[in-house]
Amino acid sequence: MKKLSALIIISALIYAWFSIDISPDKVTVIYGSPAFYDRNGILFHVRLSPRSEWQIPIPLGEMGKWLPLVAVNAEDGRFYRHFGIDVLALMRAVFQDVTRLDTVSGASTITAQTVRMSVSEPEGRKRTLSTKFREFVMAVKLERYLTKHQILEAYLNLAPFGGNIRGVQAASLIYFGKKADQISPGEACLLIGMLKGPTLYRPDKYPTSAIRRRNEIISLMERKKVFDHDTALRASLEELPRQKFRLPSRAWHFTELVLSQNPEHKERFDTTLDIEIQTKLEGILRASLAEVPNDITFSAGISDNETGSILAWVGNARFSFKSDEKSASWVDCGRSLRSPGSTLKPFAYLSAVEEGILTPSTLIYDTPYAFSGRAPRNFDLSYRGGVTARTALSESLNAPAVRVLRMTGNDKILGFMRSFGLGHLTNTAEFYGDSLILGGCEVSLLEELEAYTALASGGLHRRLKLLRDDNQVSERRASEGGSWIISDILRYGRGNFALKTGTSYGLRDAWCSSWGKDYTVCIWAGNPAGNTWEGLVGAEISLPVAVQVMRNINPGKWFERPETVKRRKVCVLSGKPPLKLCPSAKYEYFIEGVTHSIPCDIHNVPGKSQKEGLTAEGARNTRFRIVSPLDGAKYFNAEYYGKCRVPLRAEGTNGKISWYLDGKYICESTAGTVKMYSLHDGVNILSATDESGRSTSSRVEVHTPGRSSESEKLF
Repeated sequence: MKKLSALIIISALIYAWFSIDISPDKVTVIYGSPAFYDRNGILFHVRLSPRSEWQIPIPLGEMGKWLPLVAVNAEDGRFYRHFGIDVLALMRAVFQDVTRLDTVSGASTITAQTVRMSVSEPEGRKRTLSTKFREFVMAVKLERYLTKHQILEAYLNLAPFGGNIRGVQAASLIYFGKKADQISPGEACLLIGMLKGPTLYRPDKYPTSAIRRRNEIISLMERKKVFDHDTALRASLEELPRQKFRLPSRAWHFTELVLSQNPEHKERFDTTLDIEIQTKLEGILRASLAEVPNDITFSAGISDNETGSILAWVGNARFSFKSDEKSASWVDCGRSLRSPGSTLKPFAYLSAVEEGILTPSTLIYDTPYAFSGRAPRNFDLSYRGGVTARTALSESLNAPAVRVLRMTGNDKILGFMRSFGLGHLTNTAEFYGDSLILGGCEVSLLEELEAYTALASGGLHRRLKLLRDDNQVSERRASEGGSWIISDILRYGRGNFALKTGTSYGLRDAWCSSWGKDYTVCIWAGNPAGNTWEGLVGAEISLPVAVQVMRNINPGKWFERPETVKRRKVCVLSGKPPLKLCPSAKYEYFIEGVTHSIPCDIHNVPGKSQKEGLTAEGARNTRFRIVSPLDGAKYFNAEYYGKCRVPLRAEGTNGKISWYLDGKYICESTAGTVKMYSLHDGVNILSATDESGRSTSSRVEVHTPGRSSESEKLF
């Protein structure tokens, strides 16, 4: 009978050994909380795990000295000597249970407890003999797959600490406000003591029970010579934590951006964020909110030009966890598509510089000459005549920008912009027309940051980096020389950074991009819903913020001039290499081997004096005509502007010009000057008469949305 019983037991053990299996992955792969670390290894954001728990798995080496030491000596003194089952403890437990007819002590090892916490049972986790038997078998097999180091690490990462807190790192941060490797001997005893009853010994709910259990562990550590007497005494005098700490939740919109690009579950994200720079940016934007209405917010990003990494990102400066679900503060405005205003102009000029047809000294006309039947107006509603490309870009003049677009080619510039990361420019060049360069398209702040980072990197484009281990592909989109020339034109005074502002039509978006040798900063201000506000002007609201950010993060030295960029003499009027007839010359930059060397064409007129015959387009013109506003033009006026003011200008005559509106005299101007006048909604008939009696007229329509029934039909 005894032999039969022994055979049955042996057979059962053999069957269990081969039928009960455990995968090491179930223990070592922990689906914990997504934890985000900045580029210096600082934890700045934690999310709930898939099980709605706070759990931050960390290596055993990051758990410090005391937690592993106290855990082994309190929970499984022979952990490093047994093979998954502590036979002596098991025999003692069985003897005590039999003699006292009750469960006095258990025999679960750290390995067995790790199995219990990581492997689910088909019928649920019940404290039955069958369940214990399966745990012991799996514990023995687990010891064959994993080292003691790995098992202890998994155990301390899986251990419950009350509520939805799991693992020593999350417990240390929540109960003590510090990492696991920073806690004291007394704090280690408090946490390990909770393992016997995670809810019963919670210091925030049951402080008396918690301190009693902690002191028991301290006494045990002293008896086992883990603590000396002084260490044990100091540990017993430590106060319990008076409150729970919140896990860090900084840079919410940045973490959302990371998760959107990395949808697979991860416990650890080593990001490119610099929490120090992030803090500076958040502080500046928060202070700037005091100057704007409550429905206006800021979005901003900062990148590292050397690596193409995002160092700081604020999707919405008004973000708050206290906001209700309908609050727009949760919207990441930096990823929303907006009209860029004039912020794309540098890329059109850069394309022209790369083609060799433009230098900072090139003469471009700022006049209301028509483009496709429309005359683009500058933001200040005035024209300046002939200006250099340096002046045209630095003052963000619209008519010259359209001329640059035309001389280079719409398709070429559109493709050039896309190559810099402006991926939402998905329509054709014909669809955008001349408005491409004036903000008649949509981009996001994130795309602008990528494009300007490429410009600041000497034309080297990379997809912006969010994770430190992201391997980017770098592609040169423009030369260092061309990029340097554009940066030099837009340099902020004699400072160490350049900037470009932009204001969208209707005053809905205010932009400013700024860049130096080390960093690029992009700022957007506006209403998340796209509503207008008269203060949304890039130069007034976003530029001061960008300058403040740049000065706070130290933009570094100014760019070194590339060897390909040289200086040469040019005619002060044409901006081209001078001739003998040119009245004076100056020095300006050009790209050696790229920039065209065509000499001055203004002063190369056979039989003519240096100034004779020049008109607004650089050619002789004797026909008297109204060039602004053009015949057939339509103006769409924003309601807050009041009446629509347009520039009045005629060409082809000398002396005085008399202006008439609907047959009534309104004002007088002189040849070559611009006069501003307000037109009424509807059809306006403008006439002009010069001193010789010649006359010309122009029919213009003005529509103000919401003001007239005619305008409403257009929308």
